[in-house]
Amino acid sequence: MKTTGMVRRIDELGRIVIPKEIRKQLMMKEGESISFYLEEDKIVLTKFSMLNKLSPVIDSLLEGLYQKYHNTFLVCDLKQILMCSSNALAKYQRKKLPEDFVFSIQQNKEYTEEMISFVYDVQKITAFPLLKEMQCIGALIMISEETSYYKIDQGLLEFVKNIIEREVESCV
Repeated sequence: MKTTGMVRRIDELGRIVIPKEIRKQLMMKEGESISFYLEEDKIVLTKFSMLNKLSPVIDSLLEGLYQKYHNTFLVCDLKQILMCSSNALAKYQRKKLPEDFVFSIQQNKEYTEEMISFVYDVQKITAFPLLKEMQCIGALIMISEETSYYKIDQGLLEFVKNIIEREVESCV
């Protein structure tokens, strides 16, 4: 972890100002939520994502998709992979997303199927953007390994995507 050399004082109400350079780098806007947690003797601040609060139901859905199709299934926000089917935990959990992939899912409102350099190698992926109030907040991703996308019921994947979006709405 890099130190910035920036020091801020806590005011009488316990508030601090996050330096503009850090807010800009994290693309933080006024009114956005921040989550706090302790890590040993450090206070860690992260940009809050509704997708981090998803229920175990989503884990079960991803695992069910894996069992049926033997492909890797992931859920990501616009920064990193948050959840994945059990076959991929070690390889993908919490990995940063490539910027070109994030740009791609933000541009498409339905789904994208493409060969891209994704996390480790060039892979064939299908991504269903997750929307909240018509804004992309992440994606449901399938990495085609054993079953090609055209052999999978698109309605099923859209159904899972809709469940995840409903879970996000219920977290508000």
